Amino acid sequence: MAKPVILIVDDDPIVCSSMVEMLGLQGYGVRTAPDGETALEHLQNTTVDVIISDVSMPGMSGFDLLDKVRERGGDPDLIFITAYGNIEDAVAAIKRGAYNYVVKPIDDEEIKLMVKRCIERRSMKAENRDLRHQINGKLGFDNLIGEDPKMQRIYQVVEAVADTRTTVLITGPSGTGKTLIARAIHYNSSRARRPLIEVNCGALPDTLLESELFGHVRGAFTGAVSDKPGKFERANGGTIFLDEISTASPALQIKLLRVLQERCFECVGGTQTYYTDVRVILATNTNLTQLVQQGRFRKDLYYRVNVVSIDMPPLRERLGDIPLLAVHFLKLACERLGRKIESFDAHTMEILIHYPWPGNIRELANVIERSVMLARGVQITFEDLPAELLKGTSKVHLNENILPLRIALEEPERQIIEKALIFNNWNRHKTADMLDVNRSTLFTKMRKYGLVSPPRT
Repeated sequence: MAKPVILIVDDDPIVCSSMVEMLGLQGYGVRTAPDGETALEHLQNTTVDVIISDVSMPGMSGFDLLDKVRERGGDPDLIFITAYGNIEDAVAAIKRGAYNYVVKPIDDEEIKLMVKRCIERRSMKAENRDLRHQINGKLGFDNLIGEDPKMQRIYQVVEAVADTRTTVLITGPSGTGKTLIARAIHYNSSRARRPLIEVNCGALPDTLLESELFGHVRGAFTGAVSDKPGKFERANGGTIFLDEISTASPALQIKLLRVLQERCFECVGGTQTYYTDVRVILATNTNLTQLVQQGRFRKDLYYRVNVVSIDMPPLRERLGDIPLLAVHFLKLACERLGRKIESFDAHTMEILIHYPWPGNIRELANVIERSVMLARGVQITFEDLPAELLKGTSKVHLNENILPLRIALEEPERQIIEKALIFNNWNRHKTADMLDVNRSTLFTKMRKYGLVSPPRT
């Protein structure tokens, strides 16, 4: 994670050097500028989290600098310092959008505390933006696609456990959608307005992972220049999703067991006990039972995490869902890339259905995005597919294969529904009457074929 950057703007070089030393020791990246114009040049080339600026400087004042920063769309927090403070100036600074106002002589501890709070506030705002983005992106049941009986049973389990505190273990090969299931559980629970924090346990070394999850105190290890809250503390009231939990070290497994049993933990290097109200969801693509037998995963932790287990099937075991997923990813890729591709030709869809998909849904999504970029017409054809999907197709006369009736009839049904929606200006009630189906059935099929809203023009 990049360290926060602080910009000091003051025409007094002594003030600048002392602030550089003080804040540098706190682990921040510190830049300096002697005036407002130089500060604006810095902001053009560097992302700054906090600006500490003198009010009275040659040329541009601190207030003018704040106005210029906001005009340019910048969002760093700004702390004013001055030798001539008064209540009127302090009120004016806050009204203009400054975070705070400090009178010289500067108290180092006061500045450190203000900067720390600014950084924490920015981190929280970033998490809230991510949360709103995820909620607006419908990371709930609306984003789960599949009519295969195995998937329908999984959706029933998700709905049953969503609004409970029960620990859930999601298993299955990589790329099968374990993260989407975890998000669906969170966003369909009463914790949906609280953070969902996702941690890939396999992406971090053991020592760093423990610090990320439980936080650390200053001096706990080399480089720990300040206290840092962990993911369990930040997820309080919400959900924490631990992916690739099978990679956790024995020492970390002990701490996880305590959190699950007692809902408490200590930071790395600390003695204070913290209690947390957090729902834990875990995922792995490894057989934990085998790891337990091999002594690589604690048996008591396994029993604790395996309260409710959801096993995600590989894509090759849900062939009937491939057309649904392909149409869904086609729509997403077209929106993202600004292309207008309407569908897949029958030959291409047959290839997609019969390919074994070792990379599962993730591989399918990548193939569709690549095909959208390379497509030359309004349909995806077999010529737009990667070479590995076409290997062996010459030995099989795909056009002689007979698709399951349900799959074969889906494309004509989708076209009929889309034409009726267009004719009725996307009025569901009128469309349902025209097609002689009830509105609930129509809406289910609209979701199935990605026709919930008119295509963007």
